[in-house]
Parts: sequence; C-alpha cells; structure tokens
Amino acid sequence: MTDKAVLTPFDDLLKDRHDLEPALPQAAPLPAVGIGPLAVRIGEWRLMFAMDEVTEIIPLPRITRVSGMQPWLLGIANLRGIVIAVIDLQAFLGDKPASFMAGSHLLVVRSGEWHYGLVVDEIIGMRHFGPEKQQNDLATVAGGLRPYIARMFVSEQIQWLVFDVDRLLNDPRFLRATSR
Repeated sequence: MTDKAVLTPFDDLLKDRHDLEPALPQAAPLPAVGIGPLAVRIGEWRLMFAMDEVTEIIPLPRITRVSGMQPWLLGIANLRGIVIAVIDLQAFLGDKPASFMAGSHLLVVRSGEWHYGLVVDEIIGMRHFGPEKQQNDLATVAGGLRPYIARMFVSEQIQWLVFDVDRLLNDPRFLRATSR
C-alpha cells in the first residue's frame, strides 16, 4: 500500500476554483455620493435621507394626541413597546400640515434614547446621483427647509435635497415641542 492522499471530486473543484480566481473581473466601484440615499416626498419636496439615519420605515400607526404641544407634534405612537413622537415634518418646516394620503409612512429616526417618526407622503425609493448632478447654490430651497439641507442634486429639473437628520434633532426649536 502506498501513502498517497486520496483526492475527491470536491478537492478537484477547489483546485479549479483557485486557478480561476485571478481571472475573475473586479467589481466596479459604486458612485461616490457619500450616502445611501432613501428618497421620499413630503409635499412638493423630494428629500433624501442617509440610510444609517433611518432606523425603520412603517405605515402610519395609530397616533395618540398629547395636549399642550406644538401643532407639528402630532402625538405619540407605540412601536412594539417603544414610544415614538410623531412629527409632521412638513408643518415643522413651515409649510402646510401633512395631508395623510394612502402612501404616507413614518421614517423612524433616533437621537439617544428618543425615537421620532417623521411623517412622509411617499416613499420613492433609493436614488443615486453622480457628482455632476450636485448643485452648490441652495438659494432656491424653501427658507424653513434650508437649515436642514446638506446638499442638493438636480436631475431632470427636479431638486433632490439631502436632509440632515442630526441638524433637525439638535435644533432647539425642535427640542421645545411644548406650546408653552
């Protein structure tokens, strides 16, 4: 008897795979936008949120009103045992109140231990734009919205505004939701 190692068909496949690996094409890099942009519509605005800022997207839940709050704080909702403050972002930003359509959802965002549900009219989906679509002049952005916009992209004459959730969640006006 010889001490030869017995090769199986599986060993041959592994050997063949290693021989082929250098010939496999390299994956093309993704466009450098810097965010994983989730696009939504709020009124006439097209906003994009970084995916790492959004913890969840849910249909509009049952909202319990809380007296003594600003009109843009619609109330609170129970999300699997977590109390979230439901915010009419459109009203907070100085536009008319949200219209609550069939496609309305909440984007759930978090700051520390607090959870907020931002009402959006429509989830559009993912949008990616190359740097050639970026516009540096934010003068055309509505005044109440402008402080929260990090960047703007224009495609087919539509403004896509990158919303900065941290700016919103750290705004003293946002943190003072009581009407007193």
